[in-house]
Amino acid sequence: MLDLTAQQKELIRATKDYVDRVIRPAVSRLDSLQEIYEFPYDLMREGSALGLKSMPLPTELGGIDADMVTQALVVAELAAGDVSVGYFFRHYWRFARLIPRLPDEIRAMVVDGISHDEKFVPASASTESAAGSDNSVPYDAPGAGAMLSAVKDGDDWILNGEKFMITNGGIATLYFVLARTDPSKGVVDGCTMFAVPASTPGLTCGPLWPKLGQRGSPQADITFKNVRVPAANAMTKVGEGYAASERGLIAANITNAGMCLGIAREAYDLALKWSTERVQGGQAIYKHQLVAHDLGRMKTLVDSTRSHLINVAWRYSHDREFHESESWQIRVMAADAAIEVTQKALFLFGGRGIMKNYPIEKLVRDALTMTHGNGTSELMTMKIGLHEGEKLIKGDG
Repeated sequence: MLDLTAQQKELIRATKDYVDRVIRPAVSRLDSLQEIYEFPYDLMREGSALGLKSMPLPTELGGIDADMVTQALVVAELAAGDVSVGYFFRHYWRFARLIPRLPDEIRAMVVDGISHDEKFVPASASTESAAGSDNSVPYDAPGAGAMLSAVKDGDDWILNGEKFMITNGGIATLYFVLARTDPSKGVVDGCTMFAVPASTPGLTCGPLWPKLGQRGSPQADITFKNVRVPAANAMTKVGEGYAASERGLIAANITNAGMCLGIAREAYDLALKWSTERVQGGQAIYKHQLVAHDLGRMKTLVDSTRSHLINVAWRYSHDREFHESESWQIRVMAADAAIEVTQKALFLFGGRGIMKNYPIEKLVRDALTMTHGNGTSELMTMKIGLHEGEKLIKGDG
């Protein structure tokens, strides 16, 4: 059993308090976000003051060097209030490891933005309308995967193309863009990662996508038309952008699983409370066998997901034998658990379960969206199977 440190316990307690006082009363506001200008920076202000943006950063840059266990458990607390808030803070964590490698000017923008500017927001821009799963598997052929072009022009690169359904699109201050620098190669060796400030001429943002769930986390298409960026803004060596993008997704899968845990736990807690208060057939409904069975199943799923999540998160930060397939497994498992738990809660609430004045229907919608984070659950499950087969053939199984 992993014992949390006093610092971890206090951060989790403070996060829960922030969620209870600030986020829960504003859930309907987050769920109604439709325009970029409506983004609720004010709701994020106290979380930023707690250090939630900067916590994975080293202490010399204002963070606490939080490991993945801390990140996973903190984001679970955020998502229990509203998964969109989890996405907001988690996006800062995805780029924490990149900061030492950022060009001086970009590094200064990021560090200062995290510390002093509540409207500094990072975004990862890899997905394109014709490049979703082809990025992730990958289908490594010229003409497949990310094809937003980057062409060298003197000391600059010129970017042209479009990115699709980008999280934080429209509110982002800085985009980390996967671009094709060599169209004669596949996505694995033909792409480079660039840091592109949102204010760069030629970069424009489309309207927000309306979504089933996680509506407080904006997503929009981003268009690049002759966007000129200095060569110094290349985040990787030319041709090594795909590997950098994939490394970022490993951590993102684990924190996505943390958000799934938060959603599932919230649904279970609400269902348990309701089942002790709601009387039918002359007794509280938790005493009916079917309800008790569902509560037991929900509790089992929540606790087993938490245990698996902590194990994977600890191995990510502390075990050299950790493999990225473990991040796929916990993401798939946690998303499945969130869907089953929220739907069982929906049934336990009866007709109230589908009403917007009750919290369950939103949790169901949010849970369903979690099967698509960083790739679909089906895709990740397939990759797990492929990895296991190749491992056995190589004699590593």
